[in-house]
Amino acid sequence: MRFWISWYQPTGDHRPLAYPPHRSILGWWCTGFASEGVATICALVEAADEDTAKAAVRVDWPEAERWRFCEEHDGSALGTRFPLSDWMRERIGTSAKGGEA
Repeated sequence: MRFWISWYQPTGDHRPLAYPPHRSILGWWCTGFASEGVATICALVEAADEDTAKAAVRVDWPEAERWRFCEEHDGSALGTRFPLSDWMRERIGTSAKGGEA
């Protein structure tokens, strides 16, 4: 299953610990900043269930704990707001065109 998940990243640097992040993370995007200045992150995650999806996020963002949402999503129709880098295209399994993330 694939999950569309979002959280508040409470660190000054919102990037994952490894780049690209581990294989369960199919793509990730910083979508803005909350009023207190923390980054809001969205990711498409391959996981068996919601708990496993959150655990996958914590591998590369260990501080993640304030979840915004986590819902099943097939990964289609990400649109231009969520451009795909080469590693994301490979993991998602699409030839969709998009900018670098």
